[in-house]
Amino acid sequence: MVESKKSFQEQLLNAEQMNPSYKEKYEKEVRAMLEEKLTGFKKAAHIGSLVLGLIFMIMFGTLAVILPRDFPLWGRAMFVIGAIFGLAIVGLERRILKRGTLNLKVDNFAIAGLGWGLIVILATITLVFTSQFADPMLSIRMIVYLLVFQIGAGVIMIRAIVERSEVNVREKLLEIEYRLAEMAEGMALKDKR
Repeated sequence: MVESKKSFQEQLLNAEQMNPSYKEKYEKEVRAMLEEKLTGFKKAAHIGSLVLGLIFMIMFGTLAVILPRDFPLWGRAMFVIGAIFGLAIVGLERRILKRGTLNLKVDNFAIAGLGWGLIVILATITLVFTSQFADPMLSIRMIVYLLVFQIGAGVIMIRAIVERSEVNVREKLLEIEYRLAEMAEGMALKDKR
């Protein structure tokens, strides 16, 4: 029994040569699996996100500049951060729309990460500076609102992580499938000789 295992192991190791045609087929299928063409509703959703990012960038950037001098510095910093995240959304959505495809491994995670990151940073700043609010009820309301948004952003982030894991598993299974097909072909050719 040990000899049969050893001979099978040796056969597998001997069949380990890379077949360029299988590698090319594998890479083509991985690209097809990872790249989703933008059409119809999905394209409109990404155009909407681009417009929303522009609105965030302009609105928050303008507010950061035109607020009165006595406005708290940390509040102004929150508007600047909102403008920066708006710019990041514009850049990401522009790249996606220019390509015409959505990379399921990278782009969904980046979109979710931007939303999650913005909410976490704003919530942290709000928590740190709650003692400086003139009205304590206002600080409590702001924290509650941010927590609601944080729960929503967290759900989207978890969904993006699950989808990315799913894509990673599908990619790995495809790789194993092709490697086994290569090895089976190699073993069949050696048996014929």
